[in-house]
Amino acid sequence: MKNICIYFQVHDPFNLQTFRFFDIGESKSYYNYELIEKEIKEATTYYYIPTNEYLLKLLQHCKGNLKLSFNISTTALELFLVYSPRLISSFRQLADTGQVEFTGNVASNSIVSLSGDDQTFLQNIKRSQQRIEYYFGQKPLLFVNTDLLFTNQIAKNVAKTEYPAILTNGINRILQWRSPNYLYSSEKQSQLKILFRNEKISNDLTAFLNFESHSLEELTNDFNVITPEEPLVNIYLNYKALGGIKRQNKYRLFGELVSKLVKSNAFRFELPSEIITSYGPIAEIGTDEPVCWTEGFHPSYYPGNELQKEAIKQLFKLADKVENTKNNNIQIDWQYLQTSDHFHLMDHNHPDYQHENQENRMYKSKYDAYINFMNILSDFRIRLKREAKSKKKVLTHFHSTKNHSITEFK
Repeated sequence: MKNICIYFQVHDPFNLQTFRFFDIGESKSYYNYELIEKEIKEATTYYYIPTNEYLLKLLQHCKGNLKLSFNISTTALELFLVYSPRLISSFRQLADTGQVEFTGNVASNSIVSLSGDDQTFLQNIKRSQQRIEYYFGQKPLLFVNTDLLFTNQIAKNVAKTEYPAILTNGINRILQWRSPNYLYSSEKQSQLKILFRNEKISNDLTAFLNFESHSLEELTNDFNVITPEEPLVNIYLNYKALGGIKRQNKYRLFGELVSKLVKSNAFRFELPSEIITSYGPIAEIGTDEPVCWTEGFHPSYYPGNELQKEAIKQLFKLADKVENTKNNNIQIDWQYLQTSDHFHLMDHNHPDYQHENQENRMYKSKYDAYINFMNILSDFRIRLKREAKSKKKVLTHFHSTKNHSITEFK
């Protein structure tokens, strides 16, 4: 019997606002709160809340035969807490069914795993794991890196954590002749299990829900052509594929697919933890070239173009300075500046640049996105310098006062 594991990605970033050269050093906020609030309220109203309610009913209707998992970024959780607290309660209701699991990830949907800063990477993994446990009462067993990023070096770092397994994208670059429908282990860290997203079925399901192509028969045929020996089908897609204005039609399509698979004797739905504990790896696998999945981009997208690589390099040069400050606002901004969305916008293939309508674009081009980010980074450096000077003054005053007190005592 083939085991199907469906993962929904839920992510919303702290969008940056326009930050010009003359804004540097002027104590201007980095974030476009008006846009952030608008996007979160739209997502809550048209996607997340109604879809959570639908899935809760579907899970109850299936009586344990349907199981789902969610990968929710910490930035999304923080935005929900501010703009839509009931959404967190809605996800908790799903968790309480016992048929839903939450995967671990990297705090703030950070791009840190590409930076070479292993310490910050491990800190962000731990921070995210703590948030998932706090909000949903579950200790995640499966790690899902930002954009499903995977390399041998990433595997080496994840193996240092409590996670026994990682999910990445099943593309030819890493799989070659192999099937994504098995469990593997890292060739450099054999204790770390690797699950692969079935790219064809995941993309076909997304297209099916968006009414772009494929009938229900064609989609189910994607499942039927999998050989009996292949035990796993990992389906990973954006949660918003299930919502929107036409969500009722999407719910009907998704329900029909689930019903057809549940009634079949060839398939069953499982949770990531069940897959990880029930199956052993059939072979070791690895790659030094990044493997990823980012909606709207090529699966060989990373390590990115020169703008992206330079922005990532300059950002993580500041890691040690941030580590030495106790300023909470600086620490928070440090997290939000690492979010992958800022770097996606530095690529001309970003969906924003593919539409003729420029009104809703954050930037006119990838160069504008890069310049805006670097201006913010220049301001962030100034704040770090000011914080270091302030700390030095406090220490100097402390030692001076201490020495004066000792002299008086003598």
